[in-house]
Amino acid sequence: MTAPLADAFALLPGYLAWHVLLSASALVLGVAISLPLAIGAARSPRLRWPVLALASLVQTIPSLALLALFYPLLLAVSALALTLTGHGFSALGFLPSLLALTLYSMLPILRNGAAGILGVDPAVREAADGVGMTSRQKLLQVELPLAAPVIMAGVRTAAVWTIGAATLSTPVGQTSLGNYIFAGLQTENWVFVLFGCAASAGLALAADQLLGLVEAGVRRRSRPLVLAGAVGLIVGVALALLPLMSFGKPAAYVVGAKNFSEQYILAELIAGRLEGEGRPGLAPREPRLLHRLFRARRLGARCLRRLFRHAVDQRPRPHRQPRPPGGARPAHRRA
Repeated sequence: MTAPLADAFALLPGYLAWHVLLSASALVLGVAISLPLAIGAARSPRLRWPVLALASLVQTIPSLALLALFYPLLLAVSALALTLTGHGFSALGFLPSLLALTLYSMLPILRNGAAGILGVDPAVREAADGVGMTSRQKLLQVELPLAAPVIMAGVRTAAVWTIGAATLSTPVGQTSLGNYIFAGLQTENWVFVLFGCAASAGLALAADQLLGLVEAGVRRRSRPLVLAGAVGLIVGVALALLPLMSFGKPAAYVVGAKNFSEQYILAELIAGRLEGEGRPGLAPREPRLLHRLFRARRLGARCLRRLFRHAVDQRPRPHRQPRPPGGARPAHRRA
């Protein structure tokens, strides 16, 4: 195993844990919000159009832009909360990422939920009315069970979208598998870039397959398939979140930096100082970062020197008049 690949595997538990926590929280919150809205949209045509239009409008906003837009909004809310209650909260990190990903997960659940409920055979609804079911009984015992496969298909789509978009939470301060991609792009570590893409894609495929078991069990009315998919999801999430449980260990120091070479170097110096002082629990960071940065600087300096030489060679030179025989200078240049 090469050194960059070993470094990538060393950072995987922490990055994967935060990515799973963020994606699972956003998906659960998206389902909790979207399912009641889907039921209301199926029952009320007046509510259906604005709800679906708003959810569709969110999808037109680029993911990174939506994450960035939450920062000033949460900053203002935090300042207001600090004024009123004396306690604020961070406008970066987990909260803006959670809110943005929740909004992104809502459209497929809303559309599939409304379409699934509206697609129930009218004869079945009439039969439910004929046996004296109330509106609530008809929804819980007839409409939702028949629409469950379509709703689960929307949840599968939302899960894949959420896991993929969660990699963009790194620029707003939230740890995720996107740390591999952004750090790799900044330091020209293509092993990290490919590793982050592969890890995110593998996580999305695993979640999709487990949710597919639940969907198949709901469609076939097979309880073992539903339990197998649900248990697989719960066990997978629990195992992924194990690195976030400190079990009494001291809290780790996290050294952050902006996306510039100077800030990376300064962060490495600070981390080295903390390690030299014996501070416990220093959070892992990318090894050999300084070596790659200095190598990139040397290559950049070489390129600049070559460009400068090329510019000097190509610049126009002043025309000189030839001297007359005998070494005398031209008349207009004599003193």
